[in-house]
Amino acid sequence: MPATIGDNSKDLTPAEQKALYMHHFGAILKQTEICKAENAERLKLRKQAKADGIVLADIDFGLRCAQIEDPSVIVNEQKRRAEIGGYFALPIGAQSEFDFDREPAVDRAWRKGERAGYEAVNADTNPYDENSAQGRAWAKGWKEAQAEMAANLQSAMEKKQADRVQKAADLPAADDGENDPEDDHEADPAEAAE
Repeated sequence: MPATIGDNSKDLTPAEQKALYMHHFGAILKQTEICKAENAERLKLRKQAKADGIVLADIDFGLRCAQIEDPSVIVNEQKRRAEIGGYFALPIGAQSEFDFDREPAVDRAWRKGERAGYEAVNADTNPYDENSAQGRAWAKGWKEAQAEMAANLQSAMEKKQADRVQKAADLPAADDGENDPEDDHEADPAEAAE
């Protein structure tokens, strides 16, 4: 007769329980250390984005947009927020009232290609038949976004680097100790004799 739940023959000995615990503990500890290192890198990237003037909440929103399966969730959320903003008399335009379901398929394909281009997604991921109007629109959006992204990123990085250089130049010179007032009374005796 097979053993059932609670059958004493299935109970672990204290040594077996310890071995099983330590096995899982070690695996989880190892993964925790990997996660810590990855989180540290993520925080570093977020700090750099913030230093470059990017609003981190916008990054978080973008990540959410990039990963959401049902875009209507975000569209509806934006409509609700625009309505709530109206409660407080904020000058919110009609941007949140876009109806993406009415957007022409070719335009939507171009927009999706543009997004893929800005996200540096591989061009081979075109979800449309490359010979169709939508496929060509997607590829065009991807190509235009890649070119624009490269040019604008280069320009932005040059401006940020120039800003960093300017800020470094504006800092007071590091004290090398050569002009300390307390050193004036310690003149070199050989120089004083001359």
